[in-house]
Amino acid sequence: MNLIGTAAKTSVDSFRPVILGTESPMLDYLREISPYNVLSEAELESFAGIATRRKFKKNTLLIHQGDDTGSLYILLDGEMRVYIEDDQGRELTVKILKPGDSFGELALLGDFPRTANVMTMTDCVVSAVSKSGYLTILQDHPQISLALIKSLAHMVRETTEELSCIALLDVYGRLTHVLEKYAVERDGQKQVPKFTHREISNMIGSSREMVSKIMKELEKGDYISVSDEHYLLNKALPSRW
Repeated sequence: MNLIGTAAKTSVDSFRPVILGTESPMLDYLREISPYNVLSEAELESFAGIATRRKFKKNTLLIHQGDDTGSLYILLDGEMRVYIEDDQGRELTVKILKPGDSFGELALLGDFPRTANVMTMTDCVVSAVSKSGYLTILQDHPQISLALIKSLAHMVRETTEELSCIALLDVYGRLTHVLEKYAVERDGQKQVPKFTHREISNMIGSSREMVSKIMKELEKGDYISVSDEHYLLNKALPSRW
């Protein structure tokens, strides 16, 4: 893994969370996402009632690897990245979180320190549920537990697949995997969020310079084009570079 520079970080301790108003999309997300979609409307409202909504600025380090476990979080708005970091400051992005994603369950249930860092990529709004509150919900509504096990099993499988890509594919293969993974079909076009080259390099364990070189070649070959907010996949990416 290559040494990658990082953006300036704002510690969550230095940025006071803002408690927002009562209107919230949290119930909408809970109705749709596993494991909470097995609850009745009254149960969902009870769950949402113990959550605290907070707002965090871009580049805020919300969770630090090794921290004690205190809360479960559900992302309501914005984007975050989950990443690991070694003693030399080298980073590897494990996952990009989007609205509706939850994080913190694994360490909370296992009662061990946080296994990764979580940083905001944009201004974000989250709902935080305390450890005691979440464990009470699980005890009162055991039907969540099976759905939660399935959800965590899916997460482990997804992580295994990502680690396989990092271990077995070359840099080009890892880069195209990221582009294809995050591509969304809209208006007849495959659109990928416009990650910076540094962000992509952190996802694939490469240097920013190598990412820039490959992206330039793909653009030159009209495989991708760049808009203000997205990369556009114009045709099937070549299997080799």
